[in-house]
Amino acid sequence: MSARDFDPHLSVERITHAKDGDYCIKQIEIEYIRRKIETPYKVLAGSGINDQDASSIVKASFRPILEYQKFVSDIRSWISLYRLLTEAGPERVHGLDSFFSIKKKMWNSALTTVSLVFPRNPFNEFSTVIKGEKKIFPGFDENSYICLLDYIHSASKAFVLCPDIWLEKREDINVTQYLSFIDQSIQILMDRNNRPIFAPVHIELSKNNLETILSHYRHQHYANIWVNFDAKSCHSTYSSRLKTIVHLIDKILGDLNVTLYFSHIKKEILPNIQQEKAAASDILTQFYGADFIGTDREPWRRPNIDWNNDDSLRELASTHNFKSKEEYLEAHILHKHRIFDPDSYYYMNLDHYPQKLPIPSDILLKNNAIYQFLNSALMQNEVERTKQTIGETESVKKYLEEKAAIRENPEILNNIIIPSKQPNLVDFLGNL
Repeated sequence: MSARDFDPHLSVERITHAKDGDYCIKQIEIEYIRRKIETPYKVLAGSGINDQDASSIVKASFRPILEYQKFVSDIRSWISLYRLLTEAGPERVHGLDSFFSIKKKMWNSALTTVSLVFPRNPFNEFSTVIKGEKKIFPGFDENSYICLLDYIHSASKAFVLCPDIWLEKREDINVTQYLSFIDQSIQILMDRNNRPIFAPVHIELSKNNLETILSHYRHQHYANIWVNFDAKSCHSTYSSRLKTIVHLIDKILGDLNVTLYFSHIKKEILPNIQQEKAAASDILTQFYGADFIGTDREPWRRPNIDWNNDDSLRELASTHNFKSKEEYLEAHILHKHRIFDPDSYYYMNLDHYPQKLPIPSDILLKNNAIYQFLNSALMQNEVERTKQTIGETESVKKYLEEKAAIRENPEILNNIIIPSKQPNLVDFLGNL
């Protein structure tokens, strides 16, 4: 593919940059629909939400951007996707809608994007042990993958996110093969395309692979980048990795006027089942150069708890210092459904949430789609408030110091703020 073939289909104009951080306000136009968006902008969680439930959270006249995400983490997901792409006939599109948890009426009323991550090379055969028996599963053929990309393109009305593959966690794909996969995917997605296409970057890449990938993207003129957080938090080691990615993007692709989309973000920093709150991670991405903030994703782990075994649950409760199995189960549900509090930047247990929510707690604890949609809407309101304030003050530090989670965890602010440059001898002599 010629580098000149790629068109970002976005017009980008910088408005304001904070004086003490990487926070930047831009006006980005999605050209084919002529919609102008001031960024940072929070994309809402679309998976499983229907139009009726959404209307009780956001205004009916508001046309949001929704992200439908999928990490093909388990064998059942892989088998389901493989069968839909190779065996399904007229029911394939409806089946893929279900696979990505797309409710059609809601999809019709929104702008949308689909994010898909594979934990292994999807074209390679692989094996696993199920109930003590080794099972072998085939990989995709080229035509099956083309069907998948055609579906992703048609389901994505705002942005088209090129699927990603774990590059360094397995030995079934190297960086050369990875870049060939990206180029071929983008070439197929570009066919009869007028939508912005985003190329992926994984947050845990080695420096050598990151430089190789970004240099290739520079050659191909891939100006739209989506950063796959892979369910990692925007804090500590991973915030330093994110800084490196953003700095190398500026260095290698700086003249391409890059647009950044962050997604698959872990929502909290160091969540603890015994705590009623945890500092937010996802909201911090706006201060690390994100233009569009996508959806949250919690780390996937193989199930190691037998929820039907009372003895096992009692032992687990005791390990976590709970008096009973029932007390542990109640705490576990609250732990998994903390909600973002924009005033403090904490995720709070629902039974300790300081404000009135538009949805009753019992519904939020039972319906993950409504819970995730509401949480992303609360974040969106905060991103808009942040934009208005920092647009006037140009100070990240002044704004974040008002948040309890930031005051009580000063290392968060230290990672975000860029220290003022101290004048050196050259500066002094230059002023004489």
